[in-house]
Amino acid sequence: MIYRTPTYCRDFRCIAGECKDSCCKGWEIDIDAETAEYYSRVDGEFGERLRSSIKNGSFVLTEEERCPFLNMEGLCDIYTELGEENLCRICSDHPRYYEWFGTVKEGGTGLCCEAAAELILSRPFALCEEEIPFEEAAGSYDEELFSLVYNAREEMFGILCSEDMPLSEAVCRCLDIAAEIQQSIDVPCPEAAGTADSSHALREIFGCLYSLEPIDENWQPYIKSRMDILGSAQPVSRDYEPYLRRLMLYFLFRYLLKSVYDGGILGYTKFAALSIIVIGTLYRLDGCSSLKSCAETAKNYSKETEYSVENMAELLEDFGKEPFFSTASLKALAETAFAENMDEI
Repeated sequence: MIYRTPTYCRDFRCIAGECKDSCCKGWEIDIDAETAEYYSRVDGEFGERLRSSIKNGSFVLTEEERCPFLNMEGLCDIYTELGEENLCRICSDHPRYYEWFGTVKEGGTGLCCEAAAELILSRPFALCEEEIPFEEAAGSYDEELFSLVYNAREEMFGILCSEDMPLSEAVCRCLDIAAEIQQSIDVPCPEAAGTADSSHALREIFGCLYSLEPIDENWQPYIKSRMDILGSAQPVSRDYEPYLRRLMLYFLFRYLLKSVYDGGILGYTKFAALSIIVIGTLYRLDGCSSLKSCAETAKNYSKETEYSVENMAELLEDFGKEPFFSTASLKALAETAFAENMDEI
């Protein structure tokens, strides 16, 4: 089968103890059945430590919400004691993600990892393919729909990778393509009517983000502080527009083909557009001045949205019922946020 992934994934390396926002802190870490069975057979003192640190199929986090095997140097004791090959699947894979579509497998590195975020923002978007042994797909889908969505995604990639088309126009065109396809398939997709005023819509969107269940306790205070100064944002340097294009390409690559299973073509495209509108606004509000600061902002947003199943489900539902999430409103926001004159939001 074909395995397709962004070329930058070849260069991903975990930075381990240098990571400021470790994936071994604050996350529930589930242990797959095969690894759990192996851990049950590890002998000696370390084996006893393993078994005493597992409850209901997960590691028991410390009071500081740390994995019990994350040592004070920011390294994993399981890795050093048993080897990388004996990490549980989620620890071995993260931040990598995978999707299967018949004879095609796609994968990449997720934005919620700071090392991956810097790669995603710093490298031009391009895909590479290789042949791998066949792996069974999780479900069935309509081949005609797959072809339709795949071709639409290719068109969106071409639009976003073209520097001849302004970012505002590129975002609007992607939303139009998704809306056209959504109307052509036999899957209903609710769409709130009307176009909200851009400044009002942006405030409502930030309010929606504030209402989501936070993963990091610092997220809600941060979003609230940015809501309070929405009207005073300064324009972001044009040097950072490539970052926003690459972020939208990341979201479209990761999510759009999922719609062959649930029909949510427009919803996933809205999420991609919303994401760069919000992240671009945060760049202006924060005065981001480096790749590292831009990657940090994008990583934090990703962690609180796409890395929470509940928050993603809530957003996708709200896209169909809230006027400020309508296609027309998002297009108006994109035109405002990425216009040549960005002195005001």
